[in-house]
Amino acid sequence: MMNLFTSLRGYSVAASVTLLVVVTALLQMAPAWRIDLTEEELYTLGQGSKQLVADIEEPLVMKFFFSESVARELPQLRDYAQRIRDLLTEYEALNPGKLTLEMIDPEPFSEAEDEATLAGLQGAPVSLGGDTMYMGLVVERQSQQGQEEAAGEVIAFFNPERERFLEYDISQVIYRLGSNRQLAVGVISGVQMFGGYDFASRQSTDPWAIIEQLRGVAEVRQIHDSGLSLMDENLDVLLVAHPQNLEEKTLYAIDQFVLSGGRALVFVDPHAEINARMPGQASGSELGELLAGWGVDFDPGQIVGDSRWGLRISAANGGVPLPHVGIVGLMDEAMDRNSIITTELDSINVASSGYLLQAEGSSTQFQPLLQSSDAAALIESERYVSIRDHGELLNEFVPTGERYVLAAKISGEAASAFDAAPQPEPEKEPELDEQPEPEAAESTQKSEVDGDESAQEPEETESVPPHRDSGKVNVIVVADVDLLSDRLWVQVSNFFGQQVMVPWANNGDFVINAVENLGGSEALISLRSRGQYSRPFDVVNELRSAAAEKFKQQEQVLLQRLEQLEASIASLAPTPDLQGDTGAATLSDAQQAEIKAFEAQRLETRKQLRQVQHQLNESIDALEARLRWINIALVPALLMVLMVVVLVYRRRQSGL
Repeated sequence: MMNLFTSLRGYSVAASVTLLVVVTALLQMAPAWRIDLTEEELYTLGQGSKQLVADIEEPLVMKFFFSESVARELPQLRDYAQRIRDLLTEYEALNPGKLTLEMIDPEPFSEAEDEATLAGLQGAPVSLGGDTMYMGLVVERQSQQGQEEAAGEVIAFFNPERERFLEYDISQVIYRLGSNRQLAVGVISGVQMFGGYDFASRQSTDPWAIIEQLRGVAEVRQIHDSGLSLMDENLDVLLVAHPQNLEEKTLYAIDQFVLSGGRALVFVDPHAEINARMPGQASGSELGELLAGWGVDFDPGQIVGDSRWGLRISAANGGVPLPHVGIVGLMDEAMDRNSIITTELDSINVASSGYLLQAEGSSTQFQPLLQSSDAAALIESERYVSIRDHGELLNEFVPTGERYVLAAKISGEAASAFDAAPQPEPEKEPELDEQPEPEAAESTQKSEVDGDESAQEPEETESVPPHRDSGKVNVIVVADVDLLSDRLWVQVSNFFGQQVMVPWANNGDFVINAVENLGGSEALISLRSRGQYSRPFDVVNELRSAAAEKFKQQEQVLLQRLEQLEASIASLAPTPDLQGDTGAATLSDAQQAEIKAFEAQRLETRKQLRQVQHQLNESIDALEARLRWINIALVPALLMVLMVVVLVYRRRQSGL
């Protein structure tokens, strides 16, 4: 028996030593053995990020600044910083020859803190002593001699609220630094976005604020005549605003541009108030056949009204401001929080907006970005523009309880709206009585007589790309044009000859986000938003809810019984008379005994109620304790048993 005990003790010691050696070896080999077992693969880079990193041509340095010492008392931020490190390590591991990671702790009053400040990182005060915490990223190019150039791209501060977009933000700065040319945006507009002459005021107008904002992030080109191809313009994004009465060749150019991989941001409207010529007359726009090809239904005769988010505007008679159901301020619930375009926006204002639907049988993906509230309804555009007093609209407004999509992102395989390229109009032949001009006639005669070689050369014809019947589209469609106008989102003033823009809504941010998202590479666009790192224990929560429900039912029964007992006691207890006498002496012995019995039952019921509440907490604590011991003790114990079994088996095999 002693020999068996000694043998088992030897096995245990050997197993412990072996387990220690194996764990140490695993820690050393961990960088090469990455396994992501999270449900949403939170620690695995998307295919888009892998492609971006693989395409890096010049060596880049990623400098992650995090104030370790300052954030010592902030465990949540320390955990978030560790997750950022882990993700940056994954980037470096994909292409270590072109991507290098440096961890820097910018301690107070150090050179590292000066470097962080000069690079443009944003410090956050975290203590009464004035200590500043940095948690940002600087990505720089590195020359062949190892000399680092000026900071190329910066994430000033990693906001924990943007945790879902952590991979997107990091990949975006890498993409921006690797792209050597500025984003190019072409604009086809039916409104005077670039300024012009206002016949009503008889004054020239400045470009809209949205154009000025776009010029800050891209090269903006106004396109007047698209010809038969927009691909020759080398555009990253095509912005189409209020497309009224476009020529067939322009529609075809837009169609082919999108099917050939071009990205488009389209604004249509059942009634563009900014472009209304006559009071009471609707000024609508649409791209019916093109939208249908992309899998989108749009009704230019319907306007979305919203009584919940209608902006308060003074009535026509100058009375109390009333909600205007047609001029709507979209709030938090209206925006898709899973989209990088709308996740951080607070409010967007629209006016007489239309709505979008995914066409039946569509092969494209339809992702709503902006929606109305459920206190919305459709209004005939003709009826809408004929009413002068919006109070009348509000009085007759009846919400349907349905939410309407005001903006959506469309992606996927789509068909062309054209069977072939439109034929150019034939040139007008000169009539018989028309004579050529003298100079032209002389030139013609000279070429015929002298045999001019240039006259015999065939004229060069404009090359037209082949027609595309289908292709993958990536467009954003917005059912409102007034969203772009200054009056709905920004106050523009002149300060000593300089325009000062003060936004009071996020309309401009929405457009900039959409353009930057569309203008990125296919790899960048394909990146999904990551899930939440802080994930609850779903099974534990379900068991907790089941236990709570079970004991809550018992608690409810006991509470009802307690109320009945107290009512019984109150009915038997004497009430004071006018002289203040309680009348206790008038109670019979039987009544007094009954009251005592009720009191005893009440005390017992209250005791049972406390026991039920205690059992509820006790069952939950026991459940958590069991799971904790399973994770801490049972799994390691099973591993130890497995190691002992393996050692015993090997020893017997060697003995044989």
